[in-house]
Amino acid sequence: MRNLRIFSLLLLLVVTNQCVNNRSHVGAVAGATTTTAACLQYSDNPVLTAVCAVSGAFVGANLMYDSDYDVHNAVFVDHLNRGTSSSYTNWYNEKTQNSGNIKTYSTYLEGPFKCKDYEATVDITNQWPLIGIGGINRRVVFGTACQQPDGRWVEKGYNEHRKN
Repeated sequence: MRNLRIFSLLLLLVVTNQCVNNRSHVGAVAGATTTTAACLQYSDNPVLTAVCAVSGAFVGANLMYDSDYDVHNAVFVDHLNRGTSSSYTNWYNEKTQNSGNIKTYSTYLEGPFKCKDYEATVDITNQWPLIGIGGINRRVVFGTACQQPDGRWVEKGYNEHRKN
């Protein structure tokens, strides 16, 4: 019953703070929740429970903020900016063993916009605090991105193929 009250309180905090809009907040809440639940299994000491919650929140927020999805997006944009037609870039995180690659096939002008046809492969397994949430994300995306006058790349639409 006590665990249910704590979980309900944390869930209420997530909803009222609109944490779903910020991955760091989601990671903090997920980390705090999982470490608090784990600590409550071993002790009812409120100081220990608070230390577990704060520690889990910091670790969870850091993992979500500095995620491999961010690495993939940064490499993707960098490749669009610097890569030529028929070029290839990949990345690999030794710590998480996640990876991805980006291939561009053609570069052309569509009116005033520079556009590139691409294929992007993502192979990311979610780490704690999201173990079991989303699981393994393996997919290949084909699409076209066009560079706006301010330098941003906007996708025109893409086709996604998931690997099993």
